[in-house]
Amino acid sequence: MQQLTITFRPDRAPIDGQHITASGLHGLLFHVLQQANPAAAEWLHDHAAPKPFTMAPYYTEAGHLQGLRYTALNDEAAGILHHAWTLAHQSQQQLRLGRYQTFTVHEVQSLPAASFYQLAHESLPAATLILHFLSPTSFKQGPGDLPLPLPANVFGSLWRAWNAFAPSLLRLEDAWLDWCAQDIFVAAHQIHTVTVSFNRNTDFVGFVGQVTFRAPRGSDADRRVWHALSQFAAYSGVGRKTAMGMGVAACEPVQP
Repeated sequence: MQQLTITFRPDRAPIDGQHITASGLHGLLFHVLQQANPAAAEWLHDHAAPKPFTMAPYYTEAGHLQGLRYTALNDEAAGILHHAWTLAHQSQQQLRLGRYQTFTVHEVQSLPAASFYQLAHESLPAATLILHFLSPTSFKQGPGDLPLPLPANVFGSLWRAWNAFAPSLLRLEDAWLDWCAQDIFVAAHQIHTVTVSFNRNTDFVGFVGQVTFRAPRGSDADRRVWHALSQFAAYSGVGRKTAMGMGVAACEPVQP
């Protein structure tokens, strides 16, 4: 896995986060990708879920967009993203969000993230885990959405992303999902509902906040997988629309 951080240099005024939507950031990415490699842009756009990358914008305390952080979950996505944003930086092409907010790329930084092997082999048999949901998180439920941190949804989402991109030797058995559904519980939470603008006509509703999960029963092997998936959340995101900035999450360190 690779993490790519892009910082921006506004042409005039700072980039106002109040006028930025998830679909706008998504459109910006695919504009940059299309300029660099149309075939790669099409492959990434049409890739089935889970997508091989996630995105998280970051802002100043005043609410101005500073840049974007991408996590590529496989080498192909890493190469596509790095090539496209590097070309945008080198060419200093003018980019746009909304009608009036223009800017150029200030810097592109690429760093290796934790590997699947590190996450798998350094995980502990945790009995309690705390996840922080940093951007609106929701799950598909039939024709609608479910903005609640049910363990089967949270860890089922992580299980699917892990199995989609981890090396074959590290892929997880279906039986783990049965243990998850029966033996992981929400012990405490401090969450609230947040609505953000998805595009001009649609909002995205999700929860943000802290959730404590407990697994009072289970083998060390099951609990190690659980810990590994919780750490993986920082890279894969949780739930829907993780390629558009939703479902950003982080796991608190676990004490040995």
